Amino acid sequence: MSKVAMVATFRCKEGKNEEMDAALEAQVAVAAELDGVEVYSYHRGEDHTYSYFALFSSEEAIQSHGQSEALQAVMASFMELLDGRPQMAMYSPVAAFGINI
Repeated sequence: MSKVAMVATFRCKEGKNEEMDAALEAQVAVAAELDGVEVYSYHRGEDHTYSYFALFSSEEAIQSHGQSEALQAVMASFMELLDGRPQMAMYSPVAAFGINI
């Protein structure tokens, strides 16, 4: 089984950074309990921008993650805070330091 990395960038609505941070913290707490999620992280940049990086143990793990009822429940508040569509992509890890790919 090959691991799968997912990356994304997105913006939140102006003035909603604190609410977005709370929504992302809730997502991370849920993801920490899901099988096959090895890394799940959000990062705030400038001008209401964020980035996301996740590493999953397999394609099956990423599919299970997306179908998780617990994650879908916390995603609702995240979706309301978005300013536009996230730009998302999936990758096959090649080389890394600090994580086991």
